[in-house]
Amino acid sequence: MATLELASRSHDQAGPATLTIFFAKPPDSASAISSPPSSASTTQSAPTSDHTPFERTETIDMKHRHESEILSDLMGLTKATSVVATPEEEAELQALADEKKRSELDRQRNAVYTEQKRQEKALLDQARGAIGAA
Repeated sequence: MATLELASRSHDQAGPATLTIFFAKPPDSASAISSPPSSASTTQSAPTSDHTPFERTETIDMKHRHESEILSDLMGLTKATSVVATPEEEAELQALADEKKRSELDRQRNAVYTEQKRQEKALLDQARGAIGAA
């Protein structure tokens, strides 16, 4: 079992960019049910009282590397396997992509409509100003 921890997040682009993977010993069936381990942490904090010692740690240098290379290294270290989407999940992903396209078209139409209303209001305000000045 591997626990991922992002050791440090900073805006220092010159500093190291490492991903640390903590490999924990397989939990007992009783303790696994009572307190499942945290799968990810984005802060550096002291271990909790139910802290499980780590079997080993591995790090991946992420500096100037493409995300696919990092993922490949991560999957190799953790012996992870890719999961193929089911037909239902593929259909759901397609539906989400279609909805995103419709939303973009709606945003564009709304922007055109809003611009037309703004121009009409500007013309009306200009006409009202001209009538008031005469």
